[in-house]
Amino acid sequence: MGSSTSRYEVFKGKNGKFYFRLKVQSGEIILSSQAYELRSSARRATGSVRNHAADSACYEAKTTKNGKSYFVLKARNNKIIGTSQRYASPQGMKKGIEAVKRAASRARIE
Repeated sequence: MGSSTSRYEVFKGKNGKFYFRLKVQSGEIILSSQAYELRSSARRATGSVRNHAADSACYEAKTTKNGKSYFVLKARNNKIIGTSQRYASPQGMKKGIEAVKRAASRARIE
């Protein structure tokens, strides 16, 4: 999962709102955003990911009802910036957090 080819994809969803997703070299999505009314807001949110991704205290581990692990990345004001994919195990989730830490600061915005 090389960070040199990681990228933030900003896109318009079927609902007309804008989102970003952080992808690694393999094309795997490692972090997804909430909905934003404006493309510029989704782009600005990628800056918040860059500012918070290195701080382990900004990650919160969670578990779905069916036992899958995932995490949310929160800003220091406790607002959720992004949500991970679902992982089969807590160990996989921890690797996902490390992938976000590596990729977030160097990813380009598309």
